[in-house]
Amino acid sequence: MNMTTMVQDMTLTKIDENLFDESKGYEDETGIRYAPGLTLEERHRATILYRLFNELWGVIVVKGDPGTGKDVFGNYLQYNLKKFFPHKRILRDEKPRALFGEYDGLFNENIIQSDLKNMREIAKGVKKEADVDKIIEKAADDWVTGAGEVMLKNSVLYLTEYWRYCYNREGQSPMNKTMGAIQKVKRHLDLLIIGTLQLTEELDKKTALPWIDWQVTCTRSSVNLTGFTYWVQRVKYDKRQEELVPLRSKPFPISFDAGKPRSNMGDGKILLKKPKYKPETEEERIVLDVIKAGADNFEEIVEFLEDEGDMSEFETLDTLKKLCLKLPGYKGKFVIWYPCYFFIYNSKSSPQLKSTVRISE
Repeated sequence: MNMTTMVQDMTLTKIDENLFDESKGYEDETGIRYAPGLTLEERHRATILYRLFNELWGVIVVKGDPGTGKDVFGNYLQYNLKKFFPHKRILRDEKPRALFGEYDGLFNENIIQSDLKNMREIAKGVKKEADVDKIIEKAADDWVTGAGEVMLKNSVLYLTEYWRYCYNREGQSPMNKTMGAIQKVKRHLDLLIIGTLQLTEELDKKTALPWIDWQVTCTRSSVNLTGFTYWVQRVKYDKRQEELVPLRSKPFPISFDAGKPRSNMGDGKILLKKPKYKPETEEERIVLDVIKAGADNFEEIVEFLEDEGDMSEFETLDTLKKLCLKLPGYKGKFVIWYPCYFFIYNSKSSPQLKSTVRISE
């Protein structure tokens, strides 16, 4: 066969497009896909989070005692990633408050109950414990490459009480095996998992600990009752020591005031809920008078009182918190309401913020 015939044969041959994968690969994912309309400050914060968390894939465990702000951080991070990177799907295991805004759905044992039931049925009648373990693991792997991939691809998944999904005392449970299968292919799924817990020792040594990329340690300010600092540390599981060991010398701090009014959250407005309330201090009287005069966001109130009065931003913020929140030393007056990080999710413990841990500022 001469060259001309060969070229003609190749030209006439119909190529089966299903043989090839022309979708974007990892090397094609260049640049950061910001949400349109972000300010320069927001783009800066978005870039830090994107680089810090490995282009938004991996497993983050958020560790701390009750009252140190684990859920505050989980919701803060997911809320901001939703805002900065709208191409990422947002999945949760609990419903947030309406202030959180849109998200793509729930992921928990109830949602995938039928799939987990099928995994149990597959292993039914198998007598050897080792065989049961392998069969359920295979079923979990198959689920992840099917229904699980459709659900989890390109997502940010937030799991409260993360230990429930991969508990070290339930190594053969279908949920445990499913989480292990998910975390093994986290890069392929382009999936970022955020899980809160008190003790990493409760996590399974096979399905959870080897896949953890970051550990976040929660601390609460001893001066500002609504202020938190979170120390983000890149880690790797050491099988010999059976613990997560740091890969960097210094953790990265993320700090914010969860009780501060946020004008860029929801409609940003401060609402007067009890117009007949009698102020107990001069600061309360001044702030409430400004609100009644028509000022309905934090920056506007601060600017007016700094220009026309003698209240500092700190004094104004402290007064607003006392009128809105229930905190140690605060009566929980609920005279006003405003959007803040505390109110994007439903937690019975976060407003009280009680902790037995002594934390330095």
